[in-house]
Amino acid sequence: MMAKNPSFTFFVIAVLALGIAASTAIFTIADAVLIRPLPYRDANRLVMVWEDASSYGFPHDTPAPGNFADWKARNQVFEDMAAVAFSHSFNLTGDGNPEEIPGNYITANLFSVLGAQPVLGRDFRASDDVPGAPRVVILSQGLYLRRFGGDPQIIGKQIWLNYEKYDVIGVMPRGFQFPDRDPQLWSPAQFTKEQLANHGNHQLRVVARLKPGVSLQTANANLAAIAKQLEKEHPSENAKVGAFAVPLRDELAGKMRPAILVLIGAVCFVLLIACANVANLLLARAAGRRRELGVRLTLGATRSRIIRQLLTESLLLASLAGAVGVFLATFTTQLLVSLIPEGIAPLSASGVDRHVLAVTLVVSVITGILFGIIPALKVSQLDLATSLNQGGRNGIGTGGRLRSALVVSEVALAVVLLAGAALMLRSVANVFQVDPGFRPQHVLVVRTPLPRQKYEAFATRASFYSQVLARVAGLPGVVAAGYTTWVPLTNSGGATGITIEGRPRPASGQLPIPNCRIISDDYIRAVGMKLVDGRGLDTRDGAGASPVALINQTLARNLWPAQSPIGKRFKVGGYEADSPWITIVGIVGDVHQAGLDSPARPEMYLSYLQQDFGFEPEYLAVRTSGDPMRIADAIRQQVWAVDKEQPVAGAMPLEGLVDDTLAPRKLQASLLGGFAGLALLLAALGIYAVLAFSVTQRTQEIGVRLALGAQPSDVLEMVFSQGLRLFILGAAIGLPAAFALSRTLEHLLYGVTATDPISFASVILVLGAVTLLACYFPARRAMRVDPMVALRYE
Repeated sequence: MMAKNPSFTFFVIAVLALGIAASTAIFTIADAVLIRPLPYRDANRLVMVWEDASSYGFPHDTPAPGNFADWKARNQVFEDMAAVAFSHSFNLTGDGNPEEIPGNYITANLFSVLGAQPVLGRDFRASDDVPGAPRVVILSQGLYLRRFGGDPQIIGKQIWLNYEKYDVIGVMPRGFQFPDRDPQLWSPAQFTKEQLANHGNHQLRVVARLKPGVSLQTANANLAAIAKQLEKEHPSENAKVGAFAVPLRDELAGKMRPAILVLIGAVCFVLLIACANVANLLLARAAGRRRELGVRLTLGATRSRIIRQLLTESLLLASLAGAVGVFLATFTTQLLVSLIPEGIAPLSASGVDRHVLAVTLVVSVITGILFGIIPALKVSQLDLATSLNQGGRNGIGTGGRLRSALVVSEVALAVVLLAGAALMLRSVANVFQVDPGFRPQHVLVVRTPLPRQKYEAFATRASFYSQVLARVAGLPGVVAAGYTTWVPLTNSGGATGITIEGRPRPASGQLPIPNCRIISDDYIRAVGMKLVDGRGLDTRDGAGASPVALINQTLARNLWPAQSPIGKRFKVGGYEADSPWITIVGIVGDVHQAGLDSPARPEMYLSYLQQDFGFEPEYLAVRTSGDPMRIADAIRQQVWAVDKEQPVAGAMPLEGLVDDTLAPRKLQASLLGGFAGLALLLAALGIYAVLAFSVTQRTQEIGVRLALGAQPSDVLEMVFSQGLRLFILGAAIGLPAAFALSRTLEHLLYGVTATDPISFASVILVLGAVTLLACYFPARRAMRVDPMVALRYE
């Protein structure tokens, strides 16, 4: 029968294939993020441990080395704990061009805590992690193949990193990544006793392995108790600082978990709508086959045999749709890879594995049963006497109520999806309207992190920055150039405590801790920040001048709410700190460092010629008069003219950073919007199919009405009223469901509530307009019925 109706078969397979492909693609991502075991031994016992510095604006703070050392020594719940220095890069020199290699200094036990081992060479030993021990390094598989050509003799060779010799002792397996995708090499941190006693320098990421049988709740209770002890022992650094553990999977999945769960719900709704649509079409097709089925029953076929035949046809359609869906999913899955957070193993090239194939098989079978069971069961209502009469209308029954119920369910599900999509799209629009505090257009960003081994002296580093700035500023097309520790959207922290002149000693835990950015004079102009009051940094603020600073509006409001902060002074550190007083000379606009949907933190901007306390500039921002990427090579040449061994990395437009920040929101909104659009189309097709079938079934009735004097407008009203009733019933069911389910989106929204009336009103208007359009074509056909032809219609 499918071969006799190729257009019908094609349409059914296309509708189902779209639903199955979307389901398969989303499940593939969900499997990678939420289900598939992490590539570590007993990964369910791995946790990340963080400081809770909510009182200072850092509820998820990186631990200080001193806190890590005390947690490790005092805890009773972990088999072992390891640490990763927050971020590092290594300048690789020697053979080939100088290159910046992202990597991490780690404690020697990191890989053993994770349960990972090198595929070549050996793991780190405790003796490698002692201050003064020979430097050793383990390479990632990618770096080993790319830079060293997969040299089988790599173990034992020496390479130059940051102008020091490192012995290569191992290569990690393909796909290994921790704590994120960036590191390409790892080396022991070799913490000194002084560093492990420091409770104020927050720069580590800590991973721990729970002892067998220890729950997360027990571990957090133990960490909280240790944090209380440390608060008493180190009140100046640990006041109001807690500690807590998070399962590693939860940490890696991060904000993507709720987004993926929402998308799973959305794609299930789309699949249900597709099934309802196809079931409606099969009901209409079964009505058209009543004479054929009546003959089969008359010739001896049992009703169960007929039901099996129809279910077999449905399952065959679903299987074909499943095969097409898998084919489509191999492409769509790759478009969704950005939903996989860093630290989770990437997908295979095809994105389809045995788990995906198994789920697609199950989905296809369930889909076939869902859309096939209702038409098949309608066979039980077949009346042989009337079914053998070609003109009879009651053989299988018109099934009008059943088809209408299916359409109402489609409309209700479409309302839910459209409401979610409208809320997400409004959120994205609100984020786009946020003033980031800078102008990213025509700005190029490059990184030139200086190795301490070569640039240990403050004057040497300052000289490098000054020479590079002078050379780059003289390039054709350059409007302004400036150095900073971190450009916007690359680091939400980088904070340090300050003491305000003339104020009493702050209570424990009350020391202001603003973000700190070390900048050059023209940085503010280079990134397009706003100078709100006072002046910017300039040539008056050299190495021998009195230290000065710019602060942002949030810091000004927090510390000087009723007066101008211009001329006020502060110093870096606590009340007893022996550091120079810094005079505030200007106020700049707030910058959203952690993302456009995150509030701005208090910040201060200090001169690179005057401050040397650990925050060193490494980002060079260059504003150009044209395409910023065209000048990237020229900038590299100017840096190498100052230091031919200095790598220049990460050249990209500042707009790219903004786009990367917005990409997850845009992708989530696009997917949900796409699913909602598909649901809207299927719902419209469902309404159209029901009305078109109704018009066909009622052709004689319409002809009689017209023959007895009814006007075409009366027929038009009849058809439209039938379609609008379906829409109103569906909306009446869908709106309460949408109000209830929209609350699951609250954590994904920005600047809009989960029950936003504008979003819900727009959904009803759009769906109502589409319903009217779906009603129009059957209504027009009904108006054109010829009474004489209709009275002879069977």
